[in-house]
Amino acid sequence: MRWGGVAMVKPSDFDLPLLDELLPACFIATPVLKALPRFELPYGVEWLGGLASGWDANARRGYFIYGGNWQADPVSPTGLESSGLYGHSSNQQLLVGSGLQALAVDDTVFFRPRQSEAVLQQFGDIAVYEGGRIVDSWPVLPATG
Repeated sequence: MRWGGVAMVKPSDFDLPLLDELLPACFIATPVLKALPRFELPYGVEWLGGLASGWDANARRGYFIYGGNWQADPVSPTGLESSGLYGHSSNQQLLVGSGLQALAVDDTVFFRPRQSEAVLQQFGDIAVYEGGRIVDSWPVLPATG
């Protein structure tokens, strides 16, 4: 069986026993635009935010990130998830967390793609990070078909 680039990038859809020895090699990094002291909902239903925070301890804080609605899941810092109450947006996405993440504006959130080609085509070159710095950039293979 040929895995090609998928095995090299290892998106989460390819977390298979056959590929257990490989580590994920590609992540989406995006900055925090707003860090809310508590999860809030807009437009006259603010009280629902308080109920959600009381119901789910992992929805106590809200973090708006740049971009979003990707076929990817937040992986760092741990404990973040998309808000099911706020809806998805490709402009700014709201993530919720317990507050243990202690994120502030301009901190970075990392997502792990579920697929490679479908997700990476949405971005420019891949920044190669090694030894604490970006050492190179690689173009994403163009879509063909």
